[in-house]
Parts: sequence; structure tokens; C-alpha cells
Amino acid sequence: MSLPWWDVEELSKVRTLGYEIRKNEVPMWGLIKYESLKNFHHWKPHYPKKVRRVNPETGNEETILHVKKPRVMKNIPVPKMEQEFYKGFVCWVYSGLSTEAVITYRVENEVREIFLYDSLWLMNCSAKDIECLFVNKIWFKAEDREQAMQFQRVVSVCFQKGINADNKWNSKWRKIEEEEKLKREREKKEGTRR
Repeated sequence: MSLPWWDVEELSKVRTLGYEIRKNEVPMWGLIKYESLKNFHHWKPHYPKKVRRVNPETGNEETILHVKKPRVMKNIPVPKMEQEFYKGFVCWVYSGLSTEAVITYRVENEVREIFLYDSLWLMNCSAKDIECLFVNKIWFKAEDREQAMQFQRVVSVCFQKGINADNKWNSKWRKIEEEEKLKREREKKEGTRR
């Protein structure tokens, strides 16, 4: 968990943030409250380290709290997506119950579905699939508009910038990332030879 303990405690005390909690979010809120009451049995939030220092000018002892930076993912894992679903595309819908987008398409006599838990997974679709999703807008209920539009915005950006599974989009960062990967592989090979 990347939140410090005081943020998690505050989260559990703040019941309403100006909107109703959906049915599928109730267990998560319950878990947050349970964890804060039980002193974080399962979750491990960040606890600050107390450091005592003496101020050289005044001679007063002061306590400073140091919090370690959270460990976070630098690259978002994007799973392989089924390609060429545009040929039998039926529709795509945002499901508020499961909080995911569902792409429905036909292959011969079979109806298949692709479940997208994260909008960034759409970057791994083919160019024709992105174009299909761009032209055919996502369906959603009025209360799920914000979440559904995140998926539609990613498709719009991918369509406009040409980001898809068919090509590696041009970026300085992509080049640097590939160079670093090759460097790590070379270092690994040299390390195993020794």
C-alpha cells in the first residue's frame, strides 16, 4: 500500500465525499474501516521513522518524521489483447456493477467478450480495432458517465496519436527505455559469466 497510515485512518473516518457509495464499493469501505480499527493487520501502510536531532544553533532537540517513498510500478503491465475484433464488432458497454468495459463481438456463430479492467489496456488493440472503438462510442448508464468516458478518452488519444499494438509509438522515453533494457541484459550476461 502506498498510503501512509494517517491517510488510511482519515479515509475510514470520512464517510461521505459528496456522493453515494455504490453497492460494489461497500465491501472496500468496510475493509478500510476494519484495517484502521485493527491496527492494519493485513495492509502495511507507511509508518514514519522518528529521527531526533539537536539544532546546533539553539541546542533544542527536535523530532523529525521521515517517510520512505512508496514503491510503485514504473511501467503499467498491459496484457495481450485479442486482435481484429472489429470484423465482428457488436458493441462495447461500461458495466457499473463490475466496473469494467466489455467489448462484444462475433466470430462465425460464436459471441465473444473482452473484459477491460483498466482503460490503458486499450493501447494494446490493433489500429483497426482502435478506429472501430473510436467510431462506435461506448454505451453506459448516466451514473457511470465519468468512468465510461475514461475508456472513451483513451481510445480517442490512441486514435489521434496513432498509439496501438501494431506500432511502437515514437517517443524519446521509448528509446531510452529500450536502451536501458539492453544495458540490463548485457549486465546480466556479464554477471552470469563470472
